[in-house]
Amino acid sequence: MSASKLFVSALMASGLAMVAADSTCSGGAKISAQSDADEINSCSTYSGDITISSNAQTPLTFNGIEKVTGDFSSNGAVNLSSISAPTISEIGGAFKLTSVNALTSLSFPELISVGSIHFEALANIQGLGFTKGVTTAGSVYIVNTGLTSLQGIELNSVGQLELTANDYLTEINVNNMKNISGSLTISNNNNKLTVDFPNLVTAKDVTIRNTSSIAVPSLANLTGSLGLFGNFISNFSAPNLTSCSDLDIDSNGHLAKLSLPQLTTLSGGLAISNNGKLVSIDLPKLSHVDGAIDLTGSFENVSFPALKYVHGGFNAQSTAEFSCDDMEAEKEAIHGSFNCTSTSNPTTIDGSSGSNDTGSSTSSSSSTSATSSGAAVAGFVAPTMGLTAVLGGLLSLLM
Repeated sequence: MSASKLFVSALMASGLAMVAADSTCSGGAKISAQSDADEINSCSTYSGDITISSNAQTPLTFNGIEKVTGDFSSNGAVNLSSISAPTISEIGGAFKLTSVNALTSLSFPELISVGSIHFEALANIQGLGFTKGVTTAGSVYIVNTGLTSLQGIELNSVGQLELTANDYLTEINVNNMKNISGSLTISNNNNKLTVDFPNLVTAKDVTIRNTSSIAVPSLANLTGSLGLFGNFISNFSAPNLTSCSDLDIDSNGHLAKLSLPQLTTLSGGLAISNNGKLVSIDLPKLSHVDGAIDLTGSFENVSFPALKYVHGGFNAQSTAEFSCDDMEAEKEAIHGSFNCTSTSNPTTIDGSSGSNDTGSSTSSSSSTSATSSGAAVAGFVAPTMGLTAVLGGLLSLLM
């Protein structure tokens, strides 16, 4: 055979090998057993999705892959006990595990970047196994898992963060988080859950339910609503918060102290109800409310000394004896109806019961009387030009 023919043959063989390699490392990999994983473990980058099938049963190891451009997912692999990927540092798409009930070990020690995290119905997983720490993710959704903490989540910012129905989750401490461009929802986890975002400055909507402690010392601006419902907290302080849309604080049975010393503006409304131990409501710098103010409970003191404008109505009803003199002096700032009274059966602006909750509430219901955040369920908060603004406008027209 001539040298030229040998060269052509070698070139063709090389080309075929490259095509085979490209085919192995791209497209979409379906993994049912370790042998399937071994076929792609030689790829430093896998271009496409890696999907673990529902019938996968043995522990799986992905050793060699450093980057997955698509999703890494599994749905319904009920017998899969372990997933290990010692070299994967980046998942471009979603890292999604749902209904992998037997999963007890998840080890991605080099993972630092994902498109999103979606973990749901992982009853037996207790730790994330993100040793280096995930610093980049578009969104994080962790629902109904066995996780006890979020160790390994080291995000500086995120689009949306939802943590719901994780019965063993007792601590949320995301020290590096500074910005949440979408919604933060924490709901119906362990009743002893402590929530600590020491460096969170901005967010859109924040909804927190059924927790024992909340710390947001740096929170300065919310473009959406703040809702606290059915928590076990004894106090809540946001010392740097200056503005938000709706502020809704409902059915926090142990809440005795509320401190929002810098809050000046609500583009929605204010609703505080059913917090049986809260005896004083004092917002010293609140000056502008585009919706209504709706207060019910057993408070003895209400003070808004800087109040200059309320587009909607004002309702303050308490089972305790308290003076309305201070609020009467601010009456000219209120453009809607005005009601301030002591009563054994307090009601909100929309006529709902405002009776006190003095026990350890586990309710996740919320007042819809003055804010839109009451429409939030365990998912993300609804858009927040709230019911307050609507009620406020109607009340103004009636005056």
